[in-house]
Amino acid sequence: MAYKMTDERWNAVKAYLNRVFENPGNYPGRGVLLSLSDDEMTQVFTKKRLELIRLIQNKKPKNATKLSELTGRQLSAVLRDLELLEKVHIVELQKKGKNIVPNVTKEILILPLVKLKPKRLNEIKVTA
Repeated sequence: MAYKMTDERWNAVKAYLNRVFENPGNYPGRGVLLSLSDDEMTQVFTKKRLELIRLIQNKKPKNATKLSELTGRQLSAVLRDLELLEKVHIVELQKKGKNIVPNVTKEILILPLVKLKPKRLNEIKVTA
């Protein structure tokens, strides 16, 4: 499946970011901006970690054990991935007794893929 950035999608992204920039107090913890090297990006965002993020958001497992059952992976591997995602502020791990409860804490993730000269959002051209 090929992804196509349409004018409509780009305008929605710009509108959201402009609201955040105009009133950052209204969006205190909804997004995270990460500037990662190529190696860091591929280490952090593996298919299995992306699957964890989606499962946490969609299934809301009550603890890491349930999450590992949903994935069919060993609990130790899931915990290792969750701890890494917590370090980059995408997931929060709450300890409740013996349980570790994962929560997705961000709605939007911004990853600059290339180094560009700084521009205002309205100066960026959309290419389809």
